[in-house]
Amino acid sequence: MKQVPKQSDKAPRPLWLLRRWKRAAGPLAGRFVMSAPFTALELYGEPRGPIAARPNPAALDAICQRLAERLSQTEQLAAVQSGEAAFVIDLPGPLSVGLGYYLQAYGVAPVLLFNGLFRPGAVLEGLETLPAISRYSSRLKPWQAGSGYAFLLERDRTGPEQIDDLTLCRVFDNRYHAGEHLFPPFEELTAQGLAAFIDLRLEGDDLPDEMDSLYRQAARAGLDVYQANLPRDWFVD
Repeated sequence: MKQVPKQSDKAPRPLWLLRRWKRAAGPLAGRFVMSAPFTALELYGEPRGPIAARPNPAALDAICQRLAERLSQTEQLAAVQSGEAAFVIDLPGPLSVGLGYYLQAYGVAPVLLFNGLFRPGAVLEGLETLPAISRYSSRLKPWQAGSGYAFLLERDRTGPEQIDDLTLCRVFDNRYHAGEHLFPPFEELTAQGLAAFIDLRLEGDDLPDEMDSLYRQAARAGLDVYQANLPRDWFVD
């Protein structure tokens, strides 16, 4: 006779994970946490790629915790903590998710703005991103009044730099772009006292055209935009 698994033995439902991110983002920003990654988890589960392609949770934790600690010593984090500015973190998916989680310890609410419907055989399979979303979801803390914001973007959202039409005929094209539609209305953010976005990306990473367009829209809404590159040596011991 098969034994019925206990509730604690079951993996958390994707809807529960989505709610965790919404609660961590708070009443304003939580409305803009996208359901697409969690829908993918519900439909396809976590991807099972080659072992070499799977993320190392301990290594990811160490990198993201170190990044958060080093950011805690900067003027940029102080501005975010005060609510005067907000981070826009545009890093590879797992790093963006992990850094968002660790910034909670410094009074910053992570707002997950990933909109990829990851699935096997697609341009974006989420081999590293979906496991990171699942694992950090259960560790998130609810939003605290007075928290600053870190808007989390997935740098890999547009797929490989070179992808031909023949390839697209054979796979599901689930690429997407970042834009104003992913964010809370800029007017609502400025009404809360936000005055600036701080674009946070890897040193040497060019600003994509879509982000340039986004920041131009933000500037028209009265927000200043600053860029703070993460030095590559911050990612190593």
